[in-house]
Amino acid sequence: MAKLYTLDGKLLTDTPEIRIGDKIYPVDNRQKTVKKIMALSISGESAEASMERMDEALKLALGHKAFREIDEQNLPFPAQQKLFELIMAAVTGEEPERFPQPESEPTP
Repeated sequence: MAKLYTLDGKLLTDTPEIRIGDKIYPVDNRQKTVKKIMALSISGESAEASMERMDEALKLALGHKAFREIDEQNLPFPAQQKLFELIMAAVTGEEPERFPQPESEPTP
């Protein structure tokens, strides 16, 4: 089964995929891709360089076409950060419980 992570933190399937709105994007979690993504995670650099590395990691994980589609949406920065976190969870096989879940209304 595939894992499908959503920006609202829900795990829907077992293969790594990300859903943004109504669109589902597969996430490349192959070993060589993950190694390239992990190599991009270098701390101690400027915010601008860090953002460029985040974009490059998203391109590797989602592909250039999907990255362009998402980038054109001009998501708010917190959503972009959450997307990056979800991508990292998808490629490393982490469970979504690591990420805070939105509070839901109690059912009557």
